[in-house]
Amino acid sequence: MAITSAMIGSIVYSLPADCTTVIVNGIGYQQCSNGWYQPQYMGTTVQYVVVDAPR
Repeated sequence: MAITSAMIGSIVYSLPADCTTVIVNGIGYQQCSNGWYQPQYMGTTVQYVVVDAPR
């Protein structure tokens, strides 16, 4: 399990500048120096759920 600055399952509304998009099993994630995030859309707003590194 990766150590992140936020707890797994938490929601953040903005990401650090050093993120890259990684596709794993057809799902897009944002990989940043401090963890992994999966975008979740609420209407026209995107928020990011903190997740374990995908396999």
